[in-house]
Amino acid sequence: MINKEKVKLMTKVASYESGKGKEDIHMMGFFRGDYVSFNTFITLLGVTVSLMFFFLADFGEQVFGNLDRAMGMDYTSMGVEYLTIWIVFLVIYGIVSTIIYRNRYNEASLRIERYQKWLKDIRRMSARLGGRS
Repeated sequence: MINKEKVKLMTKVASYESGKGKEDIHMMGFFRGDYVSFNTFITLLGVTVSLMFFFLADFGEQVFGNLDRAMGMDYTSMGVEYLTIWIVFLVIYGIVSTIIYRNRYNEASLRIERYQKWLKDIRRMSARLGGRS
């Protein structure tokens, strides 16, 4: 005789494993601090590269837009302005991405705990039924 509860549980496990479980299992291969730090670093690297393109475009527009002014421009203050913008963006994006990746890791951890409970329940049902479905 088929145990309907066990079949339902096995369906949940299979659905989780084929969907969100792949990402969660991969994520749990890291310590939380390592996962958060690495992904925050990647975010900050992306922010830096993006801002460099914007700064380069702005610098090019200011210098080549009016070549008469190019010799008299204050490049130091422009550099300080770019540096200030870059630091502000890094701080904001760093804080936000750290919070986001920490929450993602915690949520994945909770889903993995639930998944492990389902597996434990399936083993318990199998043992109770003597290994039959």
